[in-house]
Amino acid sequence: MCGLRAHARDRGWTALRLLSAGDGSFKYDLGSEDADGGQDSTVSVFSRDADGTVRHVYSAHPRMADDLDERGIDLLCPVWHLLDLTPRGRGDWNAALDYPPRPARSG
Repeated sequence: MCGLRAHARDRGWTALRLLSAGDGSFKYDLGSEDADGGQDSTVSVFSRDADGTVRHVYSAHPRMADDLDERGIDLLCPVWHLLDLTPRGRGDWNAALDYPPRPARSG
């Protein structure tokens, strides 16, 4: 978690509150972890009522198909759709936190 906090500080995310499921049953209860500890992509949505009560709205596994685990978040991240529309598609590109510097353009 320390690396994530440093990353948040580097980007000025001072109001970002980081929470962890830790050793609790939260991940299992919401279906993002099985009894053996295997984890799966899961998106959970919560809302906070005017009185401060937090409610679980829904949890879903955003998969395109059962055999396409690695592209599970595509439906929630528009960058993949834009790359799919380019001549070379997404290729082997994957999102990263840091990228190598681009070479200077001549001319």
